[in-house]
Amino acid sequence: MIRSGAALLALTLVILPLPLRAQGPSELALRPPSAGELRLNDARHRLVIRVEPKGPGFMLWDGDGTPLGDVAVEADRLQLRDVGGAVVWTVRRKDFGPQIDNAVGERLYRVRKRTDEWRVEDVTKTVVARIRMRDGEAAINDPRGVTMLTVKRGEHGFVFATSAGARVADVDGAGRVSAALWFGVERFSAAERAALWAYFANLDR
Repeated sequence: MIRSGAALLALTLVILPLPLRAQGPSELALRPPSAGELRLNDARHRLVIRVEPKGPGFMLWDGDGTPLGDVAVEADRLQLRDVGGAVVWTVRRKDFGPQIDNAVGERLYRVRKRTDEWRVEDVTKTVVARIRMRDGEAAINDPRGVTMLTVKRGEHGFVFATSAGARVADVDGAGRVSAALWFGVERFSAAERAALWAYFANLDR
């Protein structure tokens, strides 16, 4: 039993490598989110990141309440900004899906929305993640197509689990699996995952 618990903890850290201090279990982590608020909790129900609506965008906070920056949503794009207000990412809507540019407008990633799967490509057009959705659920796969995480509906949002069924995190307050799943894509930081959630929750067509 001890070995099994240690293995699950190690797997959780690999799949969700967020460089944040998670808040201990509390009423905030366990109660349903406020209207429009989104929260990512780890396998022990510790708060990892909170997304709070503010005007047309969102404020981002880590598990202990430290600000991570904000997301500004416009008609066909959004910008992720750090705590000092500097642009980190611009996510633009394109015909093939969203394109992610850095602060000076250089392309970093794009998401190609195919009928069978979505493919995340880096600047060299190399596939770094594959996503499949079916019947309101999703599978986050590595470049070879091997499932790393499944995303299924939970009590207040969605639950992330390994392909073996071990629960590693949950996101409360998310209404669409196509948006919520981005919190499980390990390629990106916590703030970047929140920006992708905001894009797919607000701008995706």
